[in-house]
Amino acid sequence: MNRYEKTNLQWNEILKNDNLTIPEGKDSGNEDMNNSLSWLTENASSIIDFGCASGSMLFLCSRYGTTSHIGIDLSPQGIANARTRAKQMPGQQFTFICGGVDALLSIESASMDAGILSNIIDNLYPDDAHSVLREMKRILKPNGKLLVKVNSYLTPAQIEEYGITPIEGNLLDDGLYLWNNPTEEWDKILSSYFCIKYYQNIYYEEHNQYNRLYQLIR
Repeated sequence: MNRYEKTNLQWNEILKNDNLTIPEGKDSGNEDMNNSLSWLTENASSIIDFGCASGSMLFLCSRYGTTSHIGIDLSPQGIANARTRAKQMPGQQFTFICGGVDALLSIESASMDAGILSNIIDNLYPDDAHSVLREMKRILKPNGKLLVKVNSYLTPAQIEEYGITPIEGNLLDDGLYLWNNPTEEWDKILSSYFCIKYYQNIYYEEHNQYNRLYQLIR
């Protein structure tokens, strides 16, 4: 069985209820994310999003001026949604690919100005997460930008309180997969592939939770 079959089925169900409209402007609904998207897209025309779901981040980037977009996701429902939404933006170039890490192998080296990994590398097995980071480094142009967002760190007490099942090391089964690294470990991992330009905790009021946001340079 594919190691992501369970999570893929869950995401297909979740994404069936996605809004298939496109953003009218640049506002993501979160000021900190708006600032990071502005940084990411400045002087960038091409952008790739691995784990794009229904393509929301790429559609927002297009509002900031990017013109060539590649989105990759394992969920057939997410990719179908993204393709439907792309039809509402004639004149823009969007390519959406249903696939996993192997799909990155088909992307030309040093071909993209910027990339996005939003709540995806910490929802993969560690070996796959490292493969994604290696491939994104290969795909980005020199000095290319990468925006990475990961979930907040769960303490041992929280893991026990929430009834989450440890798989191995920091890899947890919280209904999906969660590679639950403390920030210091993410710093170490990400800096082995990219230069960390900026880091912040980003608060999502609607979910009452923080994510950890990195701006990286190839």
